[in-house]
Amino acid sequence: MPPFLPSHKAVPPPRGLLALLLLGLPLGSASAQEPEDEDPPPETEVTRPAPAPVSPDTEPEWKTRFGARLLVGAPDGMGAALLIHPRSWLRVHAGAARNSLGIGVRAGVDLLPVRLLVSPVLGLEYGHTFRADYGRLLTRLHGQPTTPVTGIRQVDYDQLNISVGLEFSPWRHVTFFGGAGISYWFLGVRDATAFIREAEAGEEDPSLTARPLLINISSPVVRLGLIVYFN
Repeated sequence: MPPFLPSHKAVPPPRGLLALLLLGLPLGSASAQEPEDEDPPPETEVTRPAPAPVSPDTEPEWKTRFGARLLVGAPDGMGAALLIHPRSWLRVHAGAARNSLGIGVRAGVDLLPVRLLVSPVLGLEYGHTFRADYGRLLTRLHGQPTTPVTGIRQVDYDQLNISVGLEFSPWRHVTFFGGAGISYWFLGVRDATAFIREAEAGEEDPSLTARPLLINISSPVVRLGLIVYFN
């Protein structure tokens, strides 16, 4: 009979070690599933809208200008006026003038369709002359020296001038201008009876009566001038 050999049985691991193993598995797997550290997202830059481009053709806003106007011409004589330029295309002036016939007042407007170094201009002016020398007026109208044969010595007349021309502006505050056109005269004669007798070479007619008379005459007009702006 063989000798008795002791039988070997599997010894279970300690419970504490088994618990540690069970706890380590989920810890390891959890740590393996954790994502790696990622870089922080870059800071977003604040973009500001770019300013709208300014077109080179855009003109700056017009500012009202003030100035003075000097004029010489025919039949205007010599004149001076103050002016206001409220729009780039519009200018208004008013002043006084003196010629060989007398002294008067003038007012008018200038239209400027474009503003260039050399610009076209359309002028419209109205004036009134007080107590003009009638003898000189006859001479101017007749084209030769003429002497009135009646007692008429002074008359008033209104004048409407329409002209076209050019302006030259080499500097901001200085403008030269010139033009030509037509002038309409409105001659008022209070003593129309004497005026008619004069037209009839002084013939006497006691029965002749007449109302105040208005005569319309036209003549060419030419002018040169200077404008000085204060602002």
